[in-house]
Amino acid sequence: MLKKTIIIILILLSLKFFQLVFIPEIVIKLSEWIGFGIILVFLVISFVYNQEKQFKKHFTFPIILILLAVAISMVAVNVYHDQSFLVTLHTQRAIYLYFAYFLLHYLKVSGEFLIKTFIAIAILYIGLYISQTVLYPTQITNAKMFLDRGTLRIFAPGAGYMIICYYIWLFLFFKTLKFKYILALLVTMAVVVMLGTRQVLATMLLITIIFILQSKIIKSKFLLFLLIFSAIIPVYLLFQDILVQMVDVTREQSRGVESNIRVRAAEFFLTDYFPKNKFAYFTGNGVAGSSAFGAKTLKYAEGYGYFQSDIGLIGEYSKFGVLFVLGVVIILFRTMTTRLPEKLLFIRYNFLGIIITIVTGAGAFGTNASTILLNVMLLYMIDLHLNDENAFSNYPKLVKKDESRSGPTNKKRMMNRPVQARTF
Repeated sequence: MLKKTIIIILILLSLKFFQLVFIPEIVIKLSEWIGFGIILVFLVISFVYNQEKQFKKHFTFPIILILLAVAISMVAVNVYHDQSFLVTLHTQRAIYLYFAYFLLHYLKVSGEFLIKTFIAIAILYIGLYISQTVLYPTQITNAKMFLDRGTLRIFAPGAGYMIICYYIWLFLFFKTLKFKYILALLVTMAVVVMLGTRQVLATMLLITIIFILQSKIIKSKFLLFLLIFSAIIPVYLLFQDILVQMVDVTREQSRGVESNIRVRAAEFFLTDYFPKNKFAYFTGNGVAGSSAFGAKTLKYAEGYGYFQSDIGLIGEYSKFGVLFVLGVVIILFRTMTTRLPEKLLFIRYNFLGIIITIVTGAGAFGTNASTILLNVMLLYMIDLHLNDENAFSNYPKLVKKDESRSGPTNKKRMMNRPVQARTF
């Protein structure tokens, strides 16, 4: 019970408790530090007292590369931009949650528990998003929100769990054909539309098509596409205005590649943002904090619209350098090439989505605490499966039709039936 409680607390801290208004501000501000403190304490306790043999950690090397890159970038930002170590140490606090990967191996939390927890967090996020939309302008979360593209866009932490569960529910629906899963899929897609993020919506639809084409449990692809098309119609009719505005924004931004703000931001952070010292292209610039360097970086964002969080891995490279990118590439390569059963493909789909938005997303490896912790838990689940193929045998809990209807099979009933004398 203690192990499960630790994981739940870490997840809620990484989500900053969804930034709910009744959560003390000090808890939200220090959530990453509290989470890292918990990880550190239990890592030390486990290292000293836990004598159990650890199963193989397949992602130790790339995670060490990432943490080494972060350490080097702290020196770089001090040398190149005169930012103190303490400021950098505090500003990049989210990235310390990578140590949760090693803690998970000590705790040996079950994969089924993590999946159930993902689903619970996703349902809470969906409930929060819909409730906040209905109650607006009254706020139940202090997350950033604004009216744009015909919708209220709420950037509360937790969307990653919802997207993961979309792929879980997609598999479960076609495995069981239960109505509750198609309902969950439609509600999830509705929230994604309300969020107004075009690349997330496009990525989810693309991966859905990939799932359909590759799935072994789907017999008729044509009927399936017809079913999905029929399900999308009500979503389109309900959110037609939002979708039309999203298309208009896309059309406007695609008129000229050179005028696209993300293209210009990527060019800037790969050239002018770096100091004259060429070694900075290896070390990165470090994370800008409460300093003159941080004020300058903020000026680029507010004055020109150049956000490191808008250009994915390019933005992370400008902070952490070559070793960080190498660690990320190794993680993505291994998650794409590791053989997984169909019921665990939601893990691969998460990282496939990251690849699709690798230079247009928010950066999935070095910025957001909730995303880092989620990725780490998924990597641990891969290790769990590679160590024991039966680790996820209870997921999903599907009862065979013949057993659910009448208990033992006909053959067993015949064997257990008493022999009676035949009468004529």
